[in-house]
Amino acid sequence: MRVAVALAGCLLAAGCSVLAPLPNRSRFFTLAPVPEAQARRADAPRPEAGTRILYGLGPVTVAAFLDRNEVATRVSPTEVRYSPIDRWAEPLPAAITAVMLQNLSALLDTDRIVTYPWVGTLAIDYQVEISVLRFETDDTGVSQLTARWAVRDVRNSAYLIVRESTFTHAGPAANAVASTSDLSAALGDLSREIATALHALPLPASAPPHRQRK
Repeated sequence: MRVAVALAGCLLAAGCSVLAPLPNRSRFFTLAPVPEAQARRADAPRPEAGTRILYGLGPVTVAAFLDRNEVATRVSPTEVRYSPIDRWAEPLPAAITAVMLQNLSALLDTDRIVTYPWVGTLAIDYQVEISVLRFETDDTGVSQLTARWAVRDVRNSAYLIVRESTFTHAGPAANAVASTSDLSAALGDLSREIATALHALPLPASAPPHRQRK
């Protein structure tokens, strides 16, 4: 009888350990804006120089294999691996859009940027469309962003710039903290390239003639 009770106790203890919930090891990551955006105060006065150009950001899309919660690692040219524990804290298209908005606002020194979709009555001057083709780190620690982007003159319905850009940053392998930081830095590189291109564009026809771009 004592043996049976002891055996039942062991089985019960084993059953409880098997059925006990496993600890949740999930980690959630966000993207970070460029240092200029992090240092920019929302209540700081904006200079009056420049025209009242209104920019539209979006749509921002990502490749279907990236549009998921799990952080992707590039294993080979034709294979990616999704982490069982490292996840994006929000949908990747929304995260990239939010960071690009902060970056471009700081780099262009303007708050006159709206994200897609916007109200149809807004008189957008220049629209920036972005399609992210690669946004992952490989198993050696190299992070890569490849994006096709275009700038459209909305008033004339004409594309002024269509370009594909690639940026890489090398970091430690198998380190999600470093890889997401490097991917944020790559977004900063893309933001600077787009901001430089926007600065070089002619003033839109609707801009007041007595003002000049900063």
